[in-house]
Amino acid sequence: MVIVRNIEFYSLCEHHMLPFYGQCHIGYIPSNKILGLSKFPRIVDVFSRRLQVQERLTHQIALALQDNLQPLGVGVIIEAYHLCMMMRGVEKQNSFTITSSMQGCFHKIETREEFMAHVRSNRR
Repeated sequence: MVIVRNIEFYSLCEHHMLPFYGQCHIGYIPSNKILGLSKFPRIVDVFSRRLQVQERLTHQIALALQDNLQPLGVGVIIEAYHLCMMMRGVEKQNSFTITSSMQGCFHKIETREEFMAHVRSNRR
């Protein structure tokens, strides 16, 4: 399993036209193709630099990797702060949203748990 954690991103909510930002964690298990590590942040940037919702952003990243690399599986987790939650409406500055998209063998509980353990670890 190859994991790239803490990829920072900034996007703009299509509902409220306010920013949301956070970190993206990507894991995949290669099959025949591999991807250079610098390409993962580039993929996140491609999808986050448009009007977006977090749920779709997460799924688009996972599908792009699954479709182009055809790995055994892909996992994507995004943790984000939404200014629409922080500065208007409920005004909750410490809340954040987590979304995930699992493809292929990441539907298996063992693979998903390994990925989640690496994402949660405090190692840099």
